[in-house]
Amino acid sequence: MPQIDQVEVEVLSNHLISIVHEMGAILRRTSYSPNIREREDCSCVLADTTGQIIAQAEHIPGHLGMLTVGIPYLLKHFPPNTLNEGDVFMFNTPEGGSHLPDIRIVVPIYHDGELVGLSANLAHHADVGGMVPGSMPSKSTEIWQEGLILPPLKLYSKGVLNKPVMDILMYNVRTPTEREGDLNAQIAAAQLGQRRVQEVIQKSGLSYWKTYTEGILDYSERLMRAKIRERFPDGKYYSELFIDDDGMDDERIKIAVTVTVKDDSVKVDYSGTDKQRASGVNCILANCVSAAYFVVKAVADPTIPVNSGCYRPIEVYCPEGTIISPDPTAAIGAGNETWQRIAETLVGAVLQADPSIVKAHSHGCMNNTVFGGTDPRTGKVYTYYETIGGGDGARALADGMDGVHVMGTNTMNTPVEVVEMYYPLTIEEYSLRQDTGGVGKHRGGLGIKRKYRVEGHTSTLTANSDWIKQKPDGTKGGGRGAMTRLVINEGTDREVIPGFCKVMQKLQHGETFTVYSGGGNGYGDPADRDQTLVQRDLLDDKISS
Repeated sequence: MPQIDQVEVEVLSNHLISIVHEMGAILRRTSYSPNIREREDCSCVLADTTGQIIAQAEHIPGHLGMLTVGIPYLLKHFPPNTLNEGDVFMFNTPEGGSHLPDIRIVVPIYHDGELVGLSANLAHHADVGGMVPGSMPSKSTEIWQEGLILPPLKLYSKGVLNKPVMDILMYNVRTPTEREGDLNAQIAAAQLGQRRVQEVIQKSGLSYWKTYTEGILDYSERLMRAKIRERFPDGKYYSELFIDDDGMDDERIKIAVTVTVKDDSVKVDYSGTDKQRASGVNCILANCVSAAYFVVKAVADPTIPVNSGCYRPIEVYCPEGTIISPDPTAAIGAGNETWQRIAETLVGAVLQADPSIVKAHSHGCMNNTVFGGTDPRTGKVYTYYETIGGGDGARALADGMDGVHVMGTNTMNTPVEVVEMYYPLTIEEYSLRQDTGGVGKHRGGLGIKRKYRVEGHTSTLTANSDWIKQKPDGTKGGGRGAMTRLVINEGTDREVIPGFCKVMQKLQHGETFTVYSGGGNGYGDPADRDQTLVQRDLLDDKISS
């Protein structure tokens, strides 16, 4: 390999990161659905010809492993010598890295007839068919109930649309116009990445591209190994946490992880995790991989460029047949809540290795909320999907953030005005929950109250949450943040508080559903809290007394 100029490595790395951020901006701005346009539930990457990620925007942490696994999975079905200029690939199979609503688009990049890389993205579609609107049933018992399964397919072949493939997809979803619009946005974003890489090669040459993309991967690997040696003493670090239930059975479900550090490498072993369940609470292998990458990197050094190089020192083992690596037929519709628990469990283990960074547990879930039905204003079918943030855990030096998404999801919220414009729903209240952050020297972040009312029709509600029954204690004497609460028809004679954290139910006109998301746990003795911070919280109505 030619001599590497480390300045050029840094320049090209930052240039590619700017490209994937531009791809993300195009994807969001041209998409049809509020879930992508407003919540930004998407991620973009550039990869080399072997499927190694060479640049990824800081979009959704949970998507890290999905595309890291997904692109090599595509190349097993379509080896590089079978690709052509103008091809566009589409797939959503769990083996390729995610649950069914997450459709991946991959576009090969060519220069003078030679394959030089891949431009790809992932976006969460608000519906891909299945037994309930939104395609995330909590009480499904097999994968086929959750939507249309798309193995790696050529959506475009040499620039020509494969219309029968598109037709199959459109006939099997509830909102075809929105789906086609979002797919076209994904394709446009991937093709933008394609053009930008071609511009780099035209300016600097193909030899430069090959040399320095490999240099980027090697550089991230060296940084990661150095940080592992610096931050993590050799040893084994164990942590376990529990999911409340699977939506059908009241039994808790254990997530267990052992992190083994040796010199400059980390092994993440999920042995001891409970067996797979009959419901959609199961998670997929790529989620375990992405959680390991995300947590280890975040603790080691969040500034390391995100690519496959920084993952080389991390080995992940997930025992088959468990809730985090189920068989291919297993239901996974509510599995992204399980991803949250995996990440929280990993944080507990990794922070043992580096106690200088201490963080209390967050509210611990995504609060996936889906409504679907026929809009009485238009007569058209709709699906609304949202995840609702909560309180972040306090840190050793600061309070936890209020009303944010944590761990696996880095999404925004959907503004109230957008919800009421696009869907036959009214948001009766959207506020921070007073007194929900765990007390301590540093307070946990506050949870959120979000109350929906159904207008003029019958809507199918799907809600996937967690930690409504139990929650770990705060850290170093800190208090426990408030738990999540789900309430149907609150304050009426029809009020129902679901006994499970996974809900599927029909709601009629005027009926309501309220999510009270949990608060983050506190850190340290509450008696040590700075009184000026107490006064500030009182003035801001974050605490009542």
